[in-house]
This record gives sequence, C-alpha cells and structure tokens, in this order.
Amino acid sequence: MRILNYTIINLVMSKHLLLNINKTQKRIIHIIGIGGIGMSAIAEIFHNSNYKVQGSDAQSNNNVDRLQRLGIEVFIGHNANNISQAQIVVHSSAIESDNVELVTARNNNKTILHRSDILTEIMKDKYVIAVSGSSGKTTTTAMIASIFDHSGADATVIVGGILNSYQSNAKLGKSDIFLIEADESDGTMLKIPADIAVVTSINDDHIDHYGTFNDIKNAFSRFVNNANFAILPDSADINHDASNSIKFWFGNGKIRASNIKQHANSIEFDVLNNCIPVSRTGMTEKQVSSHHPLSSQCVTLGSSPLKNVVLSNAIGMHKVSNALAAISVAVKLGIGDEEIKKGLLEFKGVARRFSLIADIKGVKLIEDYAHHPSEIQATLKAARLTTKGKVIGIIEPLRFARIRNFFDEFVQTFMMFDYIILTPVHPPEDKSIPGCGIDDIQEALISNGFDSVEIMNDSLLISRFISDSTSPG
Repeated sequence: MRILNYTIINLVMSKHLLLNINKTQKRIIHIIGIGGIGMSAIAEIFHNSNYKVQGSDAQSNNNVDRLQRLGIEVFIGHNANNISQAQIVVHSSAIESDNVELVTARNNNKTILHRSDILTEIMKDKYVIAVSGSSGKTTTTAMIASIFDHSGADATVIVGGILNSYQSNAKLGKSDIFLIEADESDGTMLKIPADIAVVTSINDDHIDHYGTFNDIKNAFSRFVNNANFAILPDSADINHDASNSIKFWFGNGKIRASNIKQHANSIEFDVLNNCIPVSRTGMTEKQVSSHHPLSSQCVTLGSSPLKNVVLSNAIGMHKVSNALAAISVAVKLGIGDEEIKKGLLEFKGVARRFSLIADIKGVKLIEDYAHHPSEIQATLKAARLTTKGKVIGIIEPLRFARIRNFFDEFVQTFMMFDYIILTPVHPPEDKSIPGCGIDDIQEALISNGFDSVEIMNDSLLISRFISDSTSPG
C-alpha cells in the first residue's frame, strides 16, 4: 500500500506531464472496475473525446453492456494480461491494493491514476460545478443537468446514476461548463477544483472513512471553502464564508419554497429568492405584506417569486430540497426564470431513485437506492404519499459495516413499514461482521415487537410473495 500511495503522489505532483495525453499517440487507458457507476461515466467521457479506452470488471452489468455498445472493450474478470497493451491504469478506492491488474501495473511501471486524479484532468480549464452531500446529490445533479439542457448550456455531465433523459450517467458537452457529482465517501470531493460547490445534505454516513461526524462536517467545510462559491442547505452546520454562498430551504435560507402541492407524480411550488428574516428589516406589518412574504417571518427584497414551478417525476419533500439546490445554481449563473421552470418541468428523473418499475393491477413496485436510515425514511414518506394502503419494504442492505454503524437506526426505520422482506447483504463478496447479518436484524425487529418480517434470498420467491400477499391500493 505504501508503494501505491507513493506512486500516486508522484503522479499528482507531475500531472501536467503525465496527464497531458496525446490523442494521436493512441495511448490506452485501462479502467479497473469499469462497470461501476462512477468509472463507467469516466470511460464514456474519454471515449467520446476520442481517447482509446478499455477496462475490466468482475462481472457484466448494464453499464458494461452500454460501454460495449459504444465500442469500448471490456474484459470480464481481472487478469494481468488485460493491461498488457495499456499505458495508463485507472482505479478507484473500491479496488483493493492487491488487485492483480493494479499489482501488475506497479510492477511494470505503468502510469497509475486514482479516479480523482483523472477527473481533475477531465475538468482542466472548465467551469466546474461540483455537487456533493450525504444524500440527494445524484437527483440534484440530474435536475441541474435538466435546467442546463433547456437553457442552452451544453455542459459536460458526470453523475452517479443513470439519467432517464440520457439513458446514461455521462454526457460530453461543447461548452466550458462541467457539472459533476462529487463523491464524498472517500474524500474525492476535496480534490475537485470547484467554481461552485453544492452540498445537498450532511449526515453520519461513511464514518468508517472519516472517523467521526465532526470529521465529516469538517470535510464538507473544506469542500465549500475550497470553491469560489458555495450553495448549501440551511441545516448544514459547517463553517463557511456566508458572504460568498447561498443557503436554501427553511430557517435562514435565502432561496425557499412556498405553497408546496404534491400531485400524483409531480410537485408544484413557488420559489422565493433573496429571503431575509423580517426581524432584520425593521419593517411594519403593512410593509412586509408588500414584499412577497413567505410567512410572517420572511420577506423577499428586490426579487419577485418564481410562481407555479412544476417539478416532474418527483414525490416527497426531499425532492423539493433537491430542486431548490438546483435552482440556486441556476440563479447564481443568471439562467432565466422560464428556462429554470422548463428544465424542472421536463425533468425525467433518475433510475433507481423512487422509480416505478411495475404497476401490476394497482400494486406499485418502486425501486430506490436509499441505503442510509434517513434516506430510507424519506423514501417511505414518499411512498406513503402514493397510497392509502400498506407499504412493504424489500431491503437489500448495502455492506455489513453500514449495518454495524447504524444497526439500531435500521431497526427503528424498518419498524415504520407495514412489512419487511430482508434479502442478502450486497455486495456478495462483502466480508461479514458478527452480529450484523440480516438474521440479526430480523431478531432485533421481532424482539422489539415487529414480527412482520421475513428473510428471502430468491427473487422468484419474493415475486410469488408479492403476487399472493398484495392487493390494489
């Protein structure tokens, strides 16, 4: 591991020599774990920029299939021979230091780059908008992309999910604007040279990487203070330059939503810009009423409300928060009101973000990537808005370490459902931790008086259960 770190540090120090890849030389970039959501986006951007790209992954998936359709060679399985023709090898923090391709690259003095380093190369000389946060960053990035697409800002986009409008997680644009979802899980966000840093939310996820919740907050503080401008929620309790930022949502948020109405598959609301507390204005009640009051506590000065904004393909208050972050970016960049409204009206959503994947005789099957207790709770609240009936949660826990870190919170969250089906922990190769298995969760639920829980590891069995046990509504 020490050798690997030393190699990367030297590459970063001399990045302008090593990363200035001459396209005419057809140097081959090999991406380990190319089927991952982040790495597949990088592969697509480089491929569409006429670089020679290849990669490998342990198994095929939809991302691999998409890259292969683009003409990118993907090896299934990791093997030393896979990198024999490559000059540059790219990896992420998910790749173990003893990965055979990484070891071979080191032994053969090939250029080795971490994902964050090659991202820096892609963004060189661009106007960078980086969106990070413990939750909501993928959806927020997608909303910003939709606003850009409907305002003529032909941005390059890299996002941690499949945008339904692109059928991809990447788009190579022609303008100097670069929109990227910045991963906070391994600190990648701190290496991104952001002109605008957006924080969607902050919770205690990824504590294994950071150590403490204070360390997480300090990392986000560095992220926003490294940027030229910051956009963050009012709830973000981090140090930042208040004179060079926009806050959104409740409390002292500068950009807020009012008159929020949830429809079947969209949300309608008004947006108030330049909000300030009445207590700071010295205004009388009559004066307040002439300045677009959000409530008796807030007025807007010098800015009319953005009325009747419709956010399509969205359910739940957390989506309003995401939209306000996206609107804040648009306001900062001077995008017009009608372009903002058009972008949100035409928002197509993101795969696996409260996605309706089936509606069988009135029984809706919704897929969501939520994997932290707070995210699951937000998803459940959204689901409750769509039905007067029961909500069954089919849970595939993500990593044993997360179960260990939030065991009690998961138990309390799962008890909010009407019924829970637990499936094996993902990924299958994740090392188990005693006391943190799905059987332990089931036992804890039952001991807390919640016995509407079953363990199922067969998709056919789950399908049969849903068919036999559910009814419309």
